[in-house]
Amino acid sequence: MKGSLTDYNKEFKELTEDISEAIYQMSDPVAIATMLYSIAEEKKSSNLVVRDINSKFDHMMKKLERIADLLENISQRMDTPNKKLEPSEISDRDREILNFVRSKGRVCAGDVQKHFKYRGRNAASARLNKLFRDNMLKKIYAGRNVYYTMKSSG
Repeated sequence: MKGSLTDYNKEFKELTEDISEAIYQMSDPVAIATMLYSIAEEKKSSNLVVRDINSKFDHMMKKLERIADLLENISQRMDTPNKKLEPSEISDRDREILNFVRSKGRVCAGDVQKHFKYRGRNAASARLNKLFRDNMLKKIYAGRNVYYTMKSSG
């Protein structure tokens, strides 16, 4: 601790030594006034920089507080159950698809397409994916095919 203080004292003496000598050797009051004026201007400039940095820091702190509040809000919303995902609110077609999966054991989008006479596999795949996201079906990957089975109750 004492060593670092000594280092600061040495550094301060080195920085101010030239100025001190110039002031002692100078007897011209105009030169001294000019030096004092330049020091005052430098101090004013430094204060403006510090004020600008403080302003930016305050602005960043406000943004961080706003982000923290938004994250808290999102966290609270995620903790509350989503009513849309309740099984009692599924469409009749989704119920029919669930019954089809239950009777077949496992199905792919092509099976659902054929059974429900969809024109393309996209609609069947979208329905199966929705039921998977709603946690009613389980996905099984077999090569390029994706099969869906009923989610086990236990």
